[in-house]
Amino acid sequence: MSEFQFVEKEIQQIDELLAENYMIKTIDENLEGAFVTFINPATHEERLLHIKMADTRKYFSSKLLEQLSS
Repeated sequence: MSEFQFVEKEIQQIDELLAENYMIKTIDENLEGAFVTFINPATHEERLLHIKMADTRKYFSSKLLEQLSS
């Protein structure tokens, strides 16, 4: 799979969770990428995504800023 396809897949996973009303709860970044925990405020269900690609980390950062400003 190409780098573009990895980024596209990770962005799709983020968008799916956001469409299901999940919110970003925590972000833990290390040398292996970012571990982003999403939480659904209605059900308190949590999901963890391992984000490896730098472009996707930029994407979820912009989504986090949107979430914080609303």
